[in-house]
Amino acid sequence: MLYLISSNVKEGRISEYFAWVKKNKKGIQDHAPSGWKYLGTYGSVLGFGRYDVTDIWEINKYGDFDTWRNWKDKVGFQLLTEQQDFFLPGTGEATLLREASDIRVAEPKKPKRSKK
Repeated sequence: MLYLISSNVKEGRISEYFAWVKKNKKGIQDHAPSGWKYLGTYGSVLGFGRYDVTDIWEINKYGDFDTWRNWKDKVGFQLLTEQQDFFLPGTGEATLLREASDIRVAEPKKPKRSKK
């Protein structure tokens, strides 16, 4: 599954943020919670999209969110805290994607047509 976290960066701090990401990419990867793989931080270009940046993570199961909730890595948590300082409060959005071949769907039964 892919977990995407999109946010807007505080005015005048986008260059500083991208420099921070570049400097801390390895630390983010190395201190991720168990079951989490950091795939990178991406930025919108040419005004496309509602958000300035998106972090993309790969997880294997829904239980990995419980792992994150119980995550105690001090370095990883410090990096997360530093990262949050760049974002405009309340502007984020998260998306969880699963491969189409791995999605289970329960659709309602179609009503029977009456014969006239």
